[in-house]
Amino acid sequence: MGTERKSMFISEESKKLTAYHESGHAIVALNTDGAHPIHKATIVPRGSALGMVTQLPSQDETSISKKQLLARLDVCMGGRVAEELIFGEESITTGASNDLHTATELAHYMVSTCGMSDAIGPVYVKERPGSEMQSRIDAEVVKLLREAYDRVKQLLKKHENALHALANALLECETLSADEIKRVLNPYKEVQISEQQEELALT
Repeated sequence: MGTERKSMFISEESKKLTAYHESGHAIVALNTDGAHPIHKATIVPRGSALGMVTQLPSQDETSISKKQLLARLDVCMGGRVAEELIFGEESITTGASNDLHTATELAHYMVSTCGMSDAIGPVYVKERPGSEMQSRIDAEVVKLLREAYDRVKQLLKKHENALHALANALLECETLSADEIKRVLNPYKEVQISEQQEELALT
């Protein structure tokens, strides 16, 4: 992604939008079965990106399940949906264009290469299919993307308090590790840990 661009000037409004965008990705990843574990989240610009959430697989992958691919679609949608929920439809930005490109390519791969569409069937589609088949593939790709969008919108509405908490933490700290994100999102658990530590210190 390139080196960090800490000297780059970013308006407070843009910084806030980026914080919610990246928090959207993170909240979806943390609450979607099949998603890779989060490594860290940052709103420090790097290359052409104003922020990012990095995920690392917990083990080497030799093949990927449909559940894992659907989880990737959902994580891709997290940033765009978060922008829309918090700032409104008229304020969504071009920041999600790379996410949408990745999600569209992934959905196309699932439909035309992996046979993961009931409508198309277990078929590997050649590079240049006929117009009828191409139309069917395009319709299935759009269906997968819309379903991912709907799932993510429902999920982020359910976890809106967590979305606000994580975005505010990113605005304050700029970069958060996986453990720090978990601490932000599990305050009650952290209180329990603190009490246990105090008990240990007293014994």
